[in-house]
Amino acid sequence: MTDTPIRQLTGDDMLETLFALGTYAFHATPPYPDKAEFFERARGREGWTYFALFRDGRPMAGAASVPLTQQVRGAIYPIAGVLAVVTDPAARRQGYSRQVLARLMAADRENGRPLSCLYPFRESFYERLGYITFPLARIARFSPLSLAPLVKRDLGGQVERVLLADGYDVYHSYVLRLQQRTHGMAVFDFPDRAGAVRNPLWLALAQVNGEPAGVMLYQLTGQDIGQFKLEARQFYYDSSQGRYLLLQWIGRHADQAGEAAISLAPFEWPETWLADIKVNIGSAERAAMGRVLDVAGIGGMHTGPGRFSARILDPLCPWNEGVWQFETAGGELHVSPGGRAGCDLTIQGLSALVYGTHDPNDLPLRGWGNPTAELQAELRALFPPRVPYVHEVF
Repeated sequence: MTDTPIRQLTGDDMLETLFALGTYAFHATPPYPDKAEFFERARGREGWTYFALFRDGRPMAGAASVPLTQQVRGAIYPIAGVLAVVTDPAARRQGYSRQVLARLMAADRENGRPLSCLYPFRESFYERLGYITFPLARIARFSPLSLAPLVKRDLGGQVERVLLADGYDVYHSYVLRLQQRTHGMAVFDFPDRAGAVRNPLWLALAQVNGEPAGVMLYQLTGQDIGQFKLEARQFYYDSSQGRYLLLQWIGRHADQAGEAAISLAPFEWPETWLADIKVNIGSAERAAMGRVLDVAGIGGMHTGPGRFSARILDPLCPWNEGVWQFETAGGELHVSPGGRAGCDLTIQGLSALVYGTHDPNDLPLRGWGNPTAELQAELRALFPPRVPYVHEVF
């Protein structure tokens, strides 16, 4: 019988295994990327939890998580961001990734992280592991010339431009403040200042009365002067004033950039920002996914009136299986074990309700539960729809 132990790795053992498995899976090879540079980048990301499966002493599969906080329905939770999930080609289709992920999830739960998010290589694989898909981030493409009506307008504020590395603390503080009111927004526990130095971006900081009102991270790409592309990876604001100050800043680049491409949260409507903007709306390539990792730990989020009980089905995380009571008291969700089940819910069904991505009527159609029409109305009131936006990419 083949020996396939799963071990948690740290330090250089972790880095060596990450490099051995990850560079082949996630990079064009040969040649391999520079190993010293890889190690330096990996060491810059603190808080790794990493497990690898070995076959006859050789690493064949691995998965990692990093710590984040996430706002879910008004409450901030510690969560696990799953990444670097990979299996060597010689060991694929044998369930190794599933085994490693099960061990990783158990460790993340023990570390007090009741929720988990990731960016999938294949959604159907992770859906079978309990994850549900979030809406795709949007990408708005338009000509900066279309913003000409804003350029001469006095908007009552100003925009300051600095390199992100120089303004990182201001930017990070702004993101943490924005997280307090943005459902689904996840932020790394350890700020990535090294990444800001390694991958330089401009930070456009909109200010009103000396206070931040919006931030935009961007770069100018291309070779032809006058036909650069202004690519904004993040575009956040507190108010319409902050938004239009940032748009005005983009408009001031009309002689430099022939196109602006802005990454936006899925709840943004850039087509409504200005007449004749002629925006072309696309989407990001990969949608984030999320799941409840520990049912007992999701209390405290702000939910609507109601109560229900359900038998939760979660074979990958057996501590979640059984009957649970869910009730809103004082505007917050309370969760307790035991009682009589009013329906069955898979962990996908519960996760879809928590994150607000699906109507309760979807659950029986997706095979995620069997709530009656009456119970669906209760679930709809308790978990109103929401549009989660993760922010961090990992």
